[in-house]
Order: sequence, then C-alpha cells, then structure tokens
Amino acid sequence: MKEVEGFGIPSPFFMKDNKLMRLNEKDNEEEFISRQIPYVTKCFDDIEKNNVQYELKWFNDGKVYSEVVPAIALATKREVIALANKGLSSNDRNARHLIEYFDLFLEKNKLKRSVVVSHLGYVGNHFIHPLIESKFRIVPPDEGEIQRLKAIKCSGTVEDWITNVLEPLYDNPKALFPIMASFASVLFKEFDLSPIIVDISGISSSGKTTVQKVCASVWGKPSGYISSMLTTKVAIERIASFLNAFPLILDDTNTAHDKKALQQIIYLFGNGTGKMRGSLDGSRGTSSWQSVFITTGENNILEYTNSQGSAARVIPITNFKFINKTADYFTLLNQNVELYYGSIGLEFIKRWGNHSERFKSRFKELTNLFQSNTNNNIMRRIALHFAFIVYVAEVLNELFKDEGMKIPVSDFKDLFNAICSENDHVDRAKNVLIEILEELDANRNHIFAEYESNSGIHAIFNKNGLYLTIDYINKRLGEDAKQIRQAWMNQQLTLEQKNGRKIVDYKAITHKKQNFRVTQVNPEFIEEQGFNFSRNYF
Repeated sequence: MKEVEGFGIPSPFFMKDNKLMRLNEKDNEEEFISRQIPYVTKCFDDIEKNNVQYELKWFNDGKVYSEVVPAIALATKREVIALANKGLSSNDRNARHLIEYFDLFLEKNKLKRSVVVSHLGYVGNHFIHPLIESKFRIVPPDEGEIQRLKAIKCSGTVEDWITNVLEPLYDNPKALFPIMASFASVLFKEFDLSPIIVDISGISSSGKTTVQKVCASVWGKPSGYISSMLTTKVAIERIASFLNAFPLILDDTNTAHDKKALQQIIYLFGNGTGKMRGSLDGSRGTSSWQSVFITTGENNILEYTNSQGSAARVIPITNFKFINKTADYFTLLNQNVELYYGSIGLEFIKRWGNHSERFKSRFKELTNLFQSNTNNNIMRRIALHFAFIVYVAEVLNELFKDEGMKIPVSDFKDLFNAICSENDHVDRAKNVLIEILEELDANRNHIFAEYESNSGIHAIFNKNGLYLTIDYINKRLGEDAKQIRQAWMNQQLTLEQKNGRKIVDYKAITHKKQNFRVTQVNPEFIEEQGFNFSRNYF
C-alpha cells in the first residue's frame, strides 16, 4: 500500500494473505503471528525529554491505523500487549514474536528522523502553534491533550471575530478583561511572569460561561477547548503542562470534586510546576507552564481558601453580570463564538513577532500606574499581572487598528479600583479573624466566661479581654494556622507575648482553676469591628 511503500518485512517474517507470518527455522514450518502487519514508518526525537518515539501503521478492513508510541512500546511484552487498546492484533501469545519483529524491522529499514514535542507553547526560543509551520511535530501524551490540540483551529476571518464576537462586549470591562488575559497568556514566558488565575464569579445565568467561550474562541473552537472543573489535580496539571503558554479554561468551580482542593489547585497552578514524581528508574521530569487559568463560578474561588498566598495568585472578577441585555443578545453571541474562532489568536502571534519591540516600554509605565494605586502588598503583586493584561489590550488596538479594533482600555482602570475595594481576600488573615469573631458572637456557648460549656471551649473571656485557645485556632485554620497566626501578630490583630528571647503570639493563662494555652485578640481590633464580648452580653 502507498502509506508503507519502500518498507521491507525482515526475515524470518513474511506476509501471507495480508497477515504477518514467521518461518520457524528449526522445522521450516510457517507460523501465524498476527492478523495485521505493523510497519514502523517514522522515528521521532523528543528534544526536551531526550527519548525516542516511533510512528506505527497497520491496516484492518481497508482502514489505515496510525499511532505514535514511545520506543519502549516496541521492546517490552507488557507494552506490546497494551497496543491492543489501539487496535493492533497483539496479545500474550504473539508479543514475544512482535518484539523480535520490531527489532529486526528497525535494523532492516532506515527511518527518517524528525523532532517532536509533547506540548504547545515555548520550546526553547520556538513558539509551537499547531497551525504555524515548524520543524516540530506535536505528539500529545493522552486523550485530554488530544482534545485541546484538535480544538485549536480557525474558522472565519479576523474581521469576523472582531465584529461579531468582541465588539458586542465593549461596554462590559468585566467581560473584556478575561478575554484580554486569554491573549496575554502566550506572552507570559517572554516577560517572565508567573502564572495567574482570572476568576469570574456571579449569580447563575449571568453570562459567565458565554464570556469563557469568547476567551476560548481567541485560540480555537470553544466547545472543544473548554472543559469542566469536575476533574482532578493531576488532570489540571497535565492539561496546563500541555497547553504550556496557552490559557487553561475550566468552567464552574461549583462542580469541583472537593471544594477544599481548590486552594491546592490555586497553589499548583500559580507555582507553574507540577508535582515531582518518582519511578523505578529515578525521578521523572517535572512539568511546567507560564500561562493564565480562566475559571468561573457562582462564588469567588477565594471563598474556598484560608491562605493569604492564594489571594496573590488570583485576579477576582466578582459580581459579574450583563446589564440591559436581551436573550437574543446571548443567543447570537453564543452562536458567533462557534462560527468565528482561532484566526485572531494566530494572527496576533504573527503580528506580535514582527512588531513587539516598539511596544515593550509601555508595560513598565502601566505597571507603575497600577501599583501606585494601592498600598496593599497582595494587590501590588496582582497589579503587575493586571497591568500586563491591560498592556496587551493596548497592543491589540495597535496591531488590529486597520481591522477596526477599539477596546476601551481606559475602563480597566476603574475595574482595578473596584477589585481593590471589593477584594476582601487580599487581607485574608484579617478576614479569617473577623469570621471567627462572628462565629463566636453567634455561638457564645463556646466562650468560657463565668461558666464552662459542654459544647467545646473555643475562647476564654475575662477582665483582660478575649483569648482564643491555640487548640481551637489550629483546628479551625488547619495547615494555614502558622501562616495566618503570624500575619495576625504582624498586623497587631493579636497581642505579642514574650517567651524568653522570642516574641510569640501565645501564652498560658489560668481561668476558673483551669490552664489554657491561648492567643489574645487585640481589644482595640474587637472594638473597631463592633464586637462586645463583655459579661453583660452573656
């Protein structure tokens, strides 16, 4: 057949009736090996992992099957048998002979070698996009990655996308910002930015998923590019690594298997590296990425976290909604994102490559502008990424001005100010303490004042003020206890105590002849927040 012309079957194997046979040299008898004849047609060198992969082809009922497999798949019995999952006639009986066949086939046939990569985005100084011709072939490691690769394609023109998808959103900066983040994602590595999460939250049916579809349409077909948060941390790590520089877009944090795992996901993605794993041969390579993660949910994703560090890894777009839009508006927009996609992102990469130098100085100016608007350390960290995304919006207006792109960039300054005022999580430690005080205020039977409660002692109240028991704090805060307690003391929300030469947040007290290890809440903070735990209120 044409697909395998020029390849010879090595002796003692031969083809008979389109089946793979073998001549037993001891008794000169013909042995049936497989009902299909596999051909090794190409050899690929993975330059990042320093390993070899092969392209296998075989025929069955007139159909051509093609698979790219690691070299070990042709060399060990277990891996050869596993090829049955791909449709090859391999089994426990013939695996040993197939291993011999593959080895002899590679000796007889000299294969042309090519270079492969297992992810998109940056490989050295090269940017890998499936529609940009390069010397690299993209070989996704699994089905989830294959789905994303197939989704990155083009439909319609740049003008179609701008007119029918982007322009209807010009009056909503909360919708435009994550779309700009989708563009910005592919430049994070070039500007050495750490990964960031852009989270869109608001009431049900407010248009969040529609905006996510627009974000995905920058690079490809939304229905194939987006998937649900109903997944695992390992799956998120693998998809993020495969996309590498392209944005990871997952819908609806409410569907997450375990809401408590969302904090770990924030840290996992924000750190930009996967979990180190071992193997029988030693530690495996660690995956990495520098990109944007766009999420949606009815609740701000930070609601599921306790740690202060989470807030530095998320740009929260809260209270999201469209104003004065009809059902026809959303129907048309949802139709358009499935008609016009991919062309704008592809053209953006090309034009950026040709004109990037003339824009770069503007990023520093915008960073200074946004960082000067806040004194909060967490917001200053967020301001760096926010400024970069706004910078990309300005660049887009320049690159596509002939096509009529006019993103109202000035609206993003008001959006940043709104995030500063609305984002309680930038001071997560303070808000956790307020939550604890609110819980104690509502359930005063947990406070040991005059009488000990049978419901569990969370706090002690005496003439000197309110004390939280260390046991309760550590259970309440879990793995974040040390970090949050330190933040409380640094902000003077709890009082410093001396322990020898050390300054700590705890001390031992005796109350009603019982000993407790406690931290004292600053009375001034309690009063400032409007709480009163005096005996008159018990």
